[in-house]
Amino acid sequence: MAVAVSQEYPLLNEIAPSWADITTTINITDGESFTDIDYKEIKWKSAVEKGEQRGASGGRVIKRTTGAKTDEGSAVFYKSGLRKLLRALQAAAPVRGNQRLISLVTFDVVILHTPPGADDIYHEEMRGCSISSFDSTMTEGTDAETVAIDLMPIENVYIVDGKEMVLL
Repeated sequence: MAVAVSQEYPLLNEIAPSWADITTTINITDGESFTDIDYKEIKWKSAVEKGEQRGASGGRVIKRTTGAKTDEGSAVFYKSGLRKLLRALQAAAPVRGNQRLISLVTFDVVILHTPPGADDIYHEEMRGCSISSFDSTMTEGTDAETVAIDLMPIENVYIVDGKEMVLL
């Protein structure tokens, strides 16, 4: 069976989504929404741990369970970007004396990539995030200082053609 040329050889003139095309919006529950670019890294992971049924099959797997899903997410903010995020979170945070309890504030992170000239929007979301840790790094040299934070999302979603893709 013959293969069409367009299937045999990929188009070489398209632009892949990259860091240069990213926009990130943070939507704070009962708070503001803002777009930020003052971070170095943002990532998420979803994984499913499935159980197995082996029975009297000589040790071979004969069935799997649906499993349980775990979602993770983190970001590395430059210190100036973290200050912007903290200012936005503190407005919605419960107060204890002079302290703002920002780990109790939830927010969604919407990540979009649109390469120049493309019609597609690469859309990902981390939903129900809350900050559960800070890891501030100060090192000798000329690089800007960063703070790694655990975003602890409840759900990570990849959206294709308006349809949400999740593992479970």
